[in-house]
Amino acid sequence: MKKIALTGPYNEESRKTLHETVPEGFEIYDVKTPEEYDRLADADYIIIRTIKMNGDDIAVAKHLKGIQKWGAGYDCLDLPSISEKNVPVMVCNGVNAEPVAEIAVLHMLAVLRNLIPLNEKLKQNQWCKDEYASKSYVLSGKTVGLVGLGNIGRKVARIVQGFEAQVQYYDVFRISEEEEKALGIKYVPLDELLKTSDIISMHVPLMDSTRNMIGKEQFAMMKKSAIIINTSRGGVIDEDALIEALQNHTIRGAGIDAFTHEPPGLDCPLLHMENVVATPHSGGNTADNDLNMIKRCFENILALDRGEAVRARDVVNNHLISSKIKVN
Repeated sequence: MKKIALTGPYNEESRKTLHETVPEGFEIYDVKTPEEYDRLADADYIIIRTIKMNGDDIAVAKHLKGIQKWGAGYDCLDLPSISEKNVPVMVCNGVNAEPVAEIAVLHMLAVLRNLIPLNEKLKQNQWCKDEYASKSYVLSGKTVGLVGLGNIGRKVARIVQGFEAQVQYYDVFRISEEEEKALGIKYVPLDELLKTSDIISMHVPLMDSTRNMIGKEQFAMMKKSAIIINTSRGGVIDEDALIEALQNHTIRGAGIDAFTHEPPGLDCPLLHMENVVATPHSGGNTADNDLNMIKRCFENILALDRGEAVRARDVVNNHLISSKIKVN
């Protein structure tokens, strides 16, 4: 019987489903914290979620064949040191796209319409029907600037266009003009996007080239009426610069689902600003999408175990390992 180590925190319903639906010929056991990593010695495969891991951590796993990351981001994994062990790392590319895109737009609407303070005031028996009218705005007619045009960015574009918003984007890999026309979006350099967008939505992975890519200089370029949304990774925005920009009214507001330090702690100023909507990095977490995630995790593990091709975009370190795996 081949063994899958379920590593990191999961909600109990997802954990239960993973155990109950494990493919025939496999069994799952829990390794919840780094303090238990010695138990990886029995693992043929690892499914990991929101917990750090490096090559030293898997040194005990002498017959480890692959690591499957829950979700699309893999910044919690030290890819170079893991690759030195010749272990392929797979992700669930695109599976989170719909729910994360939806929560990004939810943040846009909540910030624009002051949804949280209106709700809180009403719960305090304050009928603020007109108090926020002069600082509430519709999404229709606004220019949404997407920083990153991957699976999530494209879905955000589609959703906000339904609100009659205009969409422009910046990405290090520009798509063809034909694709831009088909999607109804236009490419602009990053500085122009920052200067001309009413809403800036971050959709880039966290890596050296994107860490703190939005800082004090970039906030100074933005409209005073602009809002910024981050549902990617906290590190792509300089959090101190964001706090300063919000406190000084350099920008109007922010919707934040990802923090530099998670959880951020009650002393984080972002949790106490009326012009900020904050959620606990939960953009991809829905009951229905968790089932999609489980399905993809098992599909990838089964394909790798059988020597079959894995989706090329799901394998993130094939170029770093000596024993290449089949992709399609």
